[in-house]
Amino acid sequence: MSLKIKNQFIGYVLAVFMLLALLNSAYFFLSVVKLTISEWLAFNACSLAIIAYLVCFTCFQITQKHFFLAIALVPLYYYGTMGLFVIPWNAANLFPQITHIVITLNVIWILYVLLKDSSYESTGKGLLVGVLVFVPVFAVVQNYSQLHLAEFMQMLQRVR
Repeated sequence: MSLKIKNQFIGYVLAVFMLLALLNSAYFFLSVVKLTISEWLAFNACSLAIIAYLVCFTCFQITQKHFFLAIALVPLYYYGTMGLFVIPWNAANLFPQITHIVITLNVIWILYVLLKDSSYESTGKGLLVGVLVFVPVFAVVQNYSQLHLAEFMQMLQRVR
């Protein structure tokens, strides 16, 4: 099996893990906690990052333009990799931390693809677009989460 085929296979496997993490999150927040879709995406911003990644990954697979993978790096790193250090490591956070690990593996895969193919211009442009699109989204999501944190915590208490 050639290196390119192995790399594509790894990318697809990691994307499937991301999709499974997204479905798990959707089930918990929409079915168990009974949040709306916008509340789910605000209180579990990793899901928003995963959706952005899956869209960018699909665009990359169709066009083979590295630009799309670079766009996804910003939300994945911010909500996924940084979540490893912000969310406590305990039994209650086992699934979120597994999701953060899967997201981080995808970040590593994206960086490998971008650096292996020396796609520096596409990477720079994609990162710029990612920052311009997602930094305002981060602000809105975090503002909403802070304003409604008490009611969210009450909803979670009813689940337990």
